[in-house]
Amino acid sequence: MLISGNEYRERVESYDRAVYVRGSKSNLSHPNLQPVVNAIAYTYDLALEKSFKVNSAISGEEVNILNHVITSREELMLRYDYQRLLSMNLATCNYRCTGSDAINALYASLEGESKEKLERILIEIQKKDFACTAALTDPKGDRSKRPVEEKEMYVRVVREDSDGVYISGAKIHQSGAFAADLTFVLPTQTFKEGEEDFAIVFAIEAEDDVKYVLQNTGYQALFREEGEVEKGNPAYGDRITCMVVFNETFIPWERVLIYRDLKAIRNVLTHFASSHRCVGAACKAGFIDSMVGAASLMMKANGLEKAPALRYKLGEMIAASEAAYGIAAGGAFKGKAANGVWLPNPLIANAGKVIGVEGMAKAMLNLSEIAGGIPVTAPSEDDLKSEIGELVAKYLRGSKSFTPEQRLKIIKFIEFWLTSSHFVGAVHGGGSPSAALIFLQILADIESKEEAVKRNINILDI
Repeated sequence: MLISGNEYRERVESYDRAVYVRGSKSNLSHPNLQPVVNAIAYTYDLALEKSFKVNSAISGEEVNILNHVITSREELMLRYDYQRLLSMNLATCNYRCTGSDAINALYASLEGESKEKLERILIEIQKKDFACTAALTDPKGDRSKRPVEEKEMYVRVVREDSDGVYISGAKIHQSGAFAADLTFVLPTQTFKEGEEDFAIVFAIEAEDDVKYVLQNTGYQALFREEGEVEKGNPAYGDRITCMVVFNETFIPWERVLIYRDLKAIRNVLTHFASSHRCVGAACKAGFIDSMVGAASLMMKANGLEKAPALRYKLGEMIAASEAAYGIAAGGAFKGKAANGVWLPNPLIANAGKVIGVEGMAKAMLNLSEIAGGIPVTAPSEDDLKSEIGELVAKYLRGSKSFTPEQRLKIIKFIEFWLTSSHFVGAVHGGGSPSAALIFLQILADIESKEEAVKRNINILDI
């Protein structure tokens, strides 16, 4: 079944969770938490409005594509179209993509009893239309040491009994878990023999004994202030993450999907990386689409919509968006089935990570050039409302087609894109471009390319 954004809100706000903002336990009405709820609620409403839904053979329900085991390139393309549209309209994270990546990576990797457990969890997810996320990144501590030497810095099993396992450790950089119904917890890396205690995948439910500690940035401070214009993206906010802390947290066996199986861990992480990096290219296309809209509005607000140099910059941004999306589409088209799951082509998926980040960086540079210096030098909306508001409005005006307040809203939205945590999140989400480049070197058939050159220049004897 599919529910509305309001039904999701009512459910998620009813949970009793330990969420901390600047050291204080808070509920989801907090101004730093509500933007995530707004963003996830929008994913529900857009799915209903635009029919991003499919029939599931697992539950027999009509389900959101993000909660579906994807079985064809057409379904994967539907997901990418959905995520691009979400990124454009939210201008921030939709917080559910990692949940979809985990569902599909796990379904492609698990067998026997473990797959049966996953299917039981999926039936509940699909029947209740849960919002799912995934948490992977461990703090790691001293990176020169193996997990067994820095075990406090990795999620691990500290004891087990007939009912389940007890987990300690933390996940960091986790997008939106405090507003999800269910989070899949996966390892941050593969492991060697002797590190089996870290080789665990499990699902946490809304009221498990877990603490969530919110990030804090300058943009989070803005959301704690009054007013809307300063926030840039007032409804959906910056990309908001948290630390997820386990302290001997009990997880029943029915929610433990992989334990002490090093090969299964390797398989699921490989599938997850390809899935997340490919959809990330579609998401970045949507982010760039949002920047294109902001750039075009800024040109009009400045009376420069016909300026050839700026239109050229706008064209470059559009090219970056379509290139990122084209790579995602190519990854879906050239993908393959694994245990009934249609996964993107891993070579193209990793290329999508690299090109998507480069395209987003190029778009931000062009957006900065088109907007000029005012996104980081403009006065405040409070100045517009103050005793000097008339003077401020006078000198904020551009084209007479826009009021000074409208122009300031565009300026602050562009400032949000250029100075918030979005870009760093785009660089490192799903692994850095450096990690993708390592995969590309491993996956690419470089030898056949060498052979082609050797044939062309007749040096086949080397």
